[in-house]
Amino acid sequence: MASDEPGELAALGPFFAVGRRPEGAGWLPLRALLDGPSLEDRVHHVQDVLGRLAGAEIEPRVAASTLSLGLFARLISPVLAATVLDLPLPRPGLDDAWWRPVAAGPWPLALTGPLESADPEGLLTEVIAPLIGRLAASYSLSTKILRGNAASALFGATTMLVTARPDLARGARATAAALLAGPLEGTGDLDATRFVRRSCCLYYRIPGGGYCGDCVLT
Repeated sequence: MASDEPGELAALGPFFAVGRRPEGAGWLPLRALLDGPSLEDRVHHVQDVLGRLAGAEIEPRVAASTLSLGLFARLISPVLAATVLDLPLPRPGLDDAWWRPVAAGPWPLALTGPLESADPEGLLTEVIAPLIGRLAASYSLSTKILRGNAASALFGATTMLVTARPDLARGARATAAALLAGPLEGTGDLDATRFVRRSCCLYYRIPGGGYCGDCVLT
């Protein structure tokens, strides 16, 4: 990766920043979320944090859905930006995308694969789809909800990108619309620039949580 490209992505915001190598201890490949206790550990962490904020017990499936929103946004954001900016990016894969547990905020992300053209469709089908399968199987979440979470993450990333770089609005929205018509077909509806999903992420089940801006329930 050319030296200025990580900086160009990081300048868009913390959800877009990627490292080229894991720095320090505690890094795990994405595959660790499919095999072993890492996913359960992170869901328990989210459950504890939300429970303290709400002052109530949080259902594991609600915590898992909330976790997926942040994870999917973290994976989609840099790939979306690299696509729109036409920047080469290491392909996020289950074995060469690395993350590190943190107490709060966007997950640290490092990509160690070879540089190539950004492929958001491949990310959705090859990386996010297996994560959806694992979450659905482990937490009694429907794939409809989780695919909707991926779509919410995509359009949330689009909003962040357009806010940071209004000049990229046309490309960002066109890319998101193409993905909505492709691997995310059926997850929601796009009216001009507003996305409304066809499922609910369950955040309303957290006391005081309310509804998201793209929620079908509103």
